[in-house]
Amino acid sequence: MADTANLIRATSNLPQVLVSQQLAGSETTLYQCPANKSVVVDTATVCNTSGSDRTVYLSVVKATGTAGAANRVAIIALEPNESSDAKELLGFLGPGDFISGYASAATSVAIVIRGAVSS
Repeated sequence: MADTANLIRATSNLPQVLVSQQLAGSETTLYQCPANKSVVVDTATVCNTSGSDRTVYLSVVKATGTAGAANRVAIIALEPNESSDAKELLGFLGPGDFISGYASAATSVAIVIRGAVSS
């Protein structure tokens, strides 16, 4: 098989927790796919850990892109102590692609993203 610039041949596939943290109150990179690797995001969950309604903003950005509204894939409203799947984050990330996001109030929403990193 000839080498193809857009193809990464997997020699290992390691399932893992990619992100487990509280969201900031401003746009922040949550996870960036490493160079020469690819990632399959298979689950993503957000949980409002506060006693007030919160809104979560999530983006998936190509390596050369900019985080923000132009790449927004989900806006999720959460009631107090409510959680939700963020299915919009599921799929493939190539080298340098990243996930960013924030919540309407800092440290009030937890996010967990799981996936497999291939190299």
